[in-house]
Amino acid sequence: MKLAHALIPALLLSLAAGAASAKVLASATRSNNFTYNVDNTPVPLNDGGSTSIVFNVAKAGTYALTYSAECSADNGAATNSGWVHLDIEVNAAIVAPTVGSSDAFCSPDNVAGSSGWVRPSITVPVRLVAGNNTVRILGRFVAPVTLGWLGDSALVIQ
Repeated sequence: MKLAHALIPALLLSLAAGAASAKVLASATRSNNFTYNVDNTPVPLNDGGSTSIVFNVAKAGTYALTYSAECSADNGAATNSGWVHLDIEVNAAIVAPTVGSSDAFCSPDNVAGSSGWVRPSITVPVRLVAGNNTVRILGRFVAPVTLGWLGDSALVIQ
């Protein structure tokens, strides 16, 4: 009897954990590197160079968008000033918290040239409409950074 009382909660937890999943609505990966030296540059999302992804959703609602990429910043000097940041744009609207310039994605690390290599990721709630939706990632930077680097990226909407 004690064994049954111990196994029942474990069984219920395993069933609940197995039932928790999210359907991937759209995704894109890019295995190449991309550098930009103009602020507010659309970022390629796949190896073909597409800078937007368009997908259909049957039901309007709030969904999760995740973007990750290898990231580096170049400020032309051996300082850690400035940073690379992103604007995530869904249906022509910038999604919080990526609005503005205070949301660093990566920054240089006191080495001249591209530095500060990391693989950051951001997940944000996004409001999608029934029907077609469009997502873009805009590469941004804060001075004295003059070059952003994003590579080996993945975008997933679920």
